[in-house]
Amino acid sequence: MKRLIIGLIVLVGAVFGLDWILAPNYSQFDLTEEGAIEGQFIVFLKEKEKFSNQEKIYAFLERKGVRINRERVFADGIFGFSGKITKEELDRIEGWPLIRRVFSNVESYTQDFVVQTTRPRMQSDPIPQTTRPRMQADYDSLLQTSNAVKFVGGPMSVESSSKKVWVLDTGIDGDHQDLQAHLVRSGNLAKSFIPDELEPYVDLNGHGTFCAGLIGAKSTDPESEFVRMNGVAPGASLVSIKVLNGEGTGDWGTVLSGISYAIARANAGDILSISLGSKYEKACDFFNDPSFGRLRNKIRQRGIFVVMSAGNLGLDDSPAAPPSSLTNFPGCMDGDNFITVGSLTFGESIRVSDFSYIGMPSIDFMAPGDRVFSTYKGNQYSLQSGTSAAAAIVSGIIYLRSSPPAGNETVRGNAPDQTQYPIAKID
Repeated sequence: MKRLIIGLIVLVGAVFGLDWILAPNYSQFDLTEEGAIEGQFIVFLKEKEKFSNQEKIYAFLERKGVRINRERVFADGIFGFSGKITKEELDRIEGWPLIRRVFSNVESYTQDFVVQTTRPRMQSDPIPQTTRPRMQADYDSLLQTSNAVKFVGGPMSVESSSKKVWVLDTGIDGDHQDLQAHLVRSGNLAKSFIPDELEPYVDLNGHGTFCAGLIGAKSTDPESEFVRMNGVAPGASLVSIKVLNGEGTGDWGTVLSGISYAIARANAGDILSISLGSKYEKACDFFNDPSFGRLRNKIRQRGIFVVMSAGNLGLDDSPAAPPSSLTNFPGCMDGDNFITVGSLTFGESIRVSDFSYIGMPSIDFMAPGDRVFSTYKGNQYSLQSGTSAAAAIVSGIIYLRSSPPAGNETVRGNAPDQTQYPIAKID
């Protein structure tokens, strides 16, 4: 593998010169670090007419003998491709001056289910639909919702709207009683980028279904004696984009394909809800690349919102990280219409959750993410903790408001952080 990297550097150096390799705006990921996938790369192309759409990029690669899955080519806001690429294949690309940057592909995963440290993320056993609600701090039986949804001012009725929330996750349970009626199934919009799991409305993990429920689940029986779920915006139109597998893991080449796909089809007011991340800290360097400047501009101009979870590696879990550090990718991205959400815990008091990443300016809002009730795979329900839940709640708020949440109240970060973070609410 070291020979591959050296060969790549020599090849690029031969074309561009060593001063290009050593330029400050170039970064080659170290494959020895945790999170990098050996032998896989993400290649960003310069914005040229010959790369103006997916088919043109794929045809270019095909002519050069580079074998890439067509769905791993992205050409909307970002231009490039990802996958297993050998040195021999790289040698066959004569258009290297058209390449902007090359990165190692990195792992991505859900932000609720993965226990990354000794501090557990609370996750209940699945709750069957025939369960009677109990007196507990996490569920409101009258509103049939999580108290986290109630905290932000929901559930609130949804007026007829063409807006959609694109849920980039592990899929959504298309048979769930509180979700199935308002999943977008027409127009072939829903899509899976997981080769072995081609149905976007099958969720083998549960994470995507959980997040979707917080955004827009709608109880099918308001008079039921059993648990049901109303999200922040009950009945919101949801589109499943499956970019993580049944284990809740994937890679950033796949996620970028999903993002590019959704951006190409989203309309003004739509929301991309991305409750996933990367434990590979250097991935945040992606967003120093000019390619992502074009992506940010396109999203702003199109009036699309991107909501991201801050990540579950907080102060207790990352003693070596500065209190203001936020290195979860893509939550570390900052820009217009990009909203990063951390988790707060509420009860007798309101505080930033111990597990939540913090940091300004990347953290835009705090929302409930501790002991949150929602829908789950297999037509069931579950209780979870994590910044994924907080991001999903904010996605629902934006759907209702067509703008970022109200942030009139604030919560102070846990010591030694003294930052005042806006608390996301509908009003």
